[in-house]
Amino acid sequence: MKINTQKIYQFLLLLIVFEYSFITKTSYAFFPRINEPNQQELKSTSIQIGKAAIQLLQLGENNEAIKLLELAVKLNPKEKDLWTTLSEAQVRTNKKYKAISSLDKAIKLEPNEQSIYFRKASIYMNLNDPQKAKFSINKGLLINKNNEEGYFQLGNAEIMLNNYKSALVAFKLSSEINENFWQSINNEGLVLYELDNLKEAILKFKSALKISNNAEPMLALAISLFSSKKISIESLTLAKLALESNPQYVSKDYQAEQLWGKKLQKSAELFFEMEEMKKIVKEAKQKIQ
Repeated sequence: MKINTQKIYQFLLLLIVFEYSFITKTSYAFFPRINEPNQQELKSTSIQIGKAAIQLLQLGENNEAIKLLELAVKLNPKEKDLWTTLSEAQVRTNKKYKAISSLDKAIKLEPNEQSIYFRKASIYMNLNDPQKAKFSINKGLLINKNNEEGYFQLGNAEIMLNNYKSALVAFKLSSEINENFWQSINNEGLVLYELDNLKEAILKFKSALKISNNAEPMLALAISLFSSKKISIESLTLAKLALESNPQYVSKDYQAEQLWGKKLQKSAELFFEMEEMKKIVKEAKQKIQ
């Protein structure tokens, strides 16, 4: 990894020397004349630096990527993609407020770019500020009212605000736009469970599983079946497969991170305490330790 990084820096050094330092030969050896690079040269150089920074991000050299991107935006502050890439690097180094500031600069350059608002909302969600996330999501949806991922984000923000009925509306809009968006269908089930509509929640988890054999709807379905019928072969089998696929779901903290409500978490706790589940749960906990 270090060798690749060194090569990138060597490339950049040559590039910057070539682009910037145009020294014209004169008869005055002690006073060389340096030609200032024009705007096109600055733009071209900044884009090359941005590309090099992306390579560093791919290598996990996030702090070094930030240094290059900060140089790039100084050379070319009107390039929206440089600001969004800088924001990504800042998120990776846990500089979330700086990342938001970078996205704000990108928005000034491209106010009708919906994806920037959704990126900004995602950062606010990670900062546990769903109200600001919701504000940013709605701005993005004003630009494109048919963005299924935007409505999915909105539903998640509403869950964090305990607005379950509003969350359900958002997830339904998302899955209506894209009927294969299993995450929205799954989250409809999560909300329905909290609203005590167990029958509909089960149907949603089953629908999500038909699209993607993911651990979350699998385990949520197992818990829902347990809640409706108590213990069964089907619920035990589903739970075993789910925890083998993603043992982190045995953790309450992880469930909360995935926006599981209090009712579903409590049902999971009761389910995991069943004698038939003890071995499965123990193995899952051992895997995540």
